[in-house]
Amino acid sequence: MKWYHSLLVRITLIFALALAGMSAIFFVVARYETLRDVQTVVDYSHVALRAAFDRQTQNLDFSKLEEMGFSLVTDETLKDKILDRPRPPKPFPMKRMEERFRYGVDCVPYGMHIYTILLNRDMPPIVLEAPFKKEILPRIVFPLLALAFVVMLYIGIIRSLLPLKNLREQIKRFANGHYDITCKSNKRDEIAALANEFDAAVTKIKSLRDSRQLFLRNIMHELKTPITKGKLAAEMLENTTYASILQNVFKRQEALLEEFSRIEKLSADELKLDIKAYHVEDIVDFALDLLADKKEHITCELMPIDLNVDFELFGVALKNLLDNGVTYSKNAHVTLCNDTERITISNEAPALECTLEDYAKPYFLEGKKQKSSRGLGFGLFITWHVIRLHGMKLEYKHDKGKNVFTIWLKNETPSPL
Repeated sequence: MKWYHSLLVRITLIFALALAGMSAIFFVVARYETLRDVQTVVDYSHVALRAAFDRQTQNLDFSKLEEMGFSLVTDETLKDKILDRPRPPKPFPMKRMEERFRYGVDCVPYGMHIYTILLNRDMPPIVLEAPFKKEILPRIVFPLLALAFVVMLYIGIIRSLLPLKNLREQIKRFANGHYDITCKSNKRDEIAALANEFDAAVTKIKSLRDSRQLFLRNIMHELKTPITKGKLAAEMLENTTYASILQNVFKRQEALLEEFSRIEKLSADELKLDIKAYHVEDIVDFALDLLADKKEHITCELMPIDLNVDFELFGVALKNLLDNGVTYSKNAHVTLCNDTERITISNEAPALECTLEDYAKPYFLEGKKQKSSRGLGFGLFITWHVIRLHGMKLEYKHDKGKNVFTIWLKNETPSPL
């Protein structure tokens, strides 16, 4: 899953944008309030300047300024810092009024205070601390509380979504055939309800699976018992011809039972592979041995390579393809060849009536079997799923009167000579 598809990433992005927007709003509001406070101090400073200005001497009475709350700043370092701060331009009427009193007035916010700067052409600037102090607590507490609320809301939502990760892992384990999982939750939100419903479904499926396995074990035992007795009885017959016929019949019945067992396991995705490296010649020989009297109708043109497969299951898959090839071939002949990338099985026969994917469905031919059909129709189903479990691919095409089945191999290496 790509990171931008993640629900957690999207929620984090939304909250990050919300925090950025709130921070920008608080900054603009704080800036506006600072400018408003500065303008208030400017107006008050002009009122104080009028009251302290002596028209006869054309000088300021600093005692009156002190009475009105102003205090002279004597710290040179602080004065330099205040004088270095930028000051906003003044409107034209304000300049006219300042020219009348011979003093210009600027107000600069610095730290927790606002300072008034008196400018005169004949003397250095005078810096006064205005009788104003920012109410910093309400201006900080409310934004911090708002931001803290958003952060806590984000943490709460993320914590409520964290069980999704565990639920996802449990679903993956369940999909891989592990039924010993639990994802019950004591919470009361929607995710907890989903987890509890899934846990109940897993419990029910596990119960059905156990019942099915018990039924299969019992039915297989009940079916194998008479077959075993029949084989023993056939051994006691004096007529070897009849005994051979009965032995072949009972072997066929045993093979059908094994086939049904594989079909059930494939349908439930419970078939486990024992992957090892084998020579392709050994696997083909095993498949030919399973075909018994039909192997004389098969021509093999093999290149020596090693296949990483489950020996028995892959051999059965090849046997099914070869068996079908001989059974439905016009001349009862099949050719098997391979290279490092594929195994090809071909015969002269009519094209399949349906797609290969249709034949890979269990019981697809039930109710549709033609009179010419021979067998139960499960061979391609088993072959398709065994090859899929190996991570390989089975393809079919009809070319120039031939049916061609190709098994595309995966990560195979040449066999040492």
